[in-house]
Amino acid sequence: MKKVVLIFSLLIINSLVFSQESKYRIDGKSYSKQIYDENNNRITNFQNWELIQDFYISPDNKKMLVYHRPDKAKAFLMTLYDLKTNEIIAECEPGWACQDVKWTKDYLIKVWRTSGGGTRFEYRSYKNLSIVRVVTSYYPFEDVEDNVLINPDSVMRKIEFYNYSDGKEIKTIDCVKELADKKIYAGWIQIRKVRKVGKRKYEFDIEGGLNIEGKEGEKFQSVIKIEL
Repeated sequence: MKKVVLIFSLLIINSLVFSQESKYRIDGKSYSKQIYDENNNRITNFQNWELIQDFYISPDNKKMLVYHRPDKAKAFLMTLYDLKTNEIIAECEPGWACQDVKWTKDYLIKVWRTSGGGTRFEYRSYKNLSIVRVVTSYYPFEDVEDNVLINPDSVMRKIEFYNYSDGKEIKTIDCVKELADKKIYAGWIQIRKVRKVGKRKYEFDIEGGLNIEGKEGEKFQSVIKIEL
């Protein structure tokens, strides 16, 4: 009985995923690719040989962002569509590759990996796709459920907390001070792991070297607990 329930559940999940993915599609002749909806209505009106790299649909199915490049163009474009009217809301040259898109009430978040290995969250206006705010982190921790984006910065020895929805800073923690309050005097630190342990509650595994006379460089391990 359990196997039957499991198989039935998987079929439901797969059908939901398939239906979501198949609602919009890239179709057409090799030289004239366009994006269509499930009713075969054409949304885009690209010129021949347009490269459609990827497209992203908002959770409410009201907007679509297309990452594409016109034939022989040097730069990619990002074009935002209104799916009710199939009209273009805004268009811009993003500058770098688009790895992912997040949708919030007030901002479209373009996510991409920097050449130095970090992740950049660009908060863009829905009106014209202009950048309103930027959060960059080498090892971001995304807690969408509780609207928190965390930048654990070992180099600067701090932990930055932002609203995930708009990129505004909530709080910055000085790790050296937090450790000193526990009588651990750090010369350098490494934030090894971030854990969510409750609603807007987090633990950070820290290791580093001591800055104490006679113990310079001696390694230590500790945990910093933060509640927002």
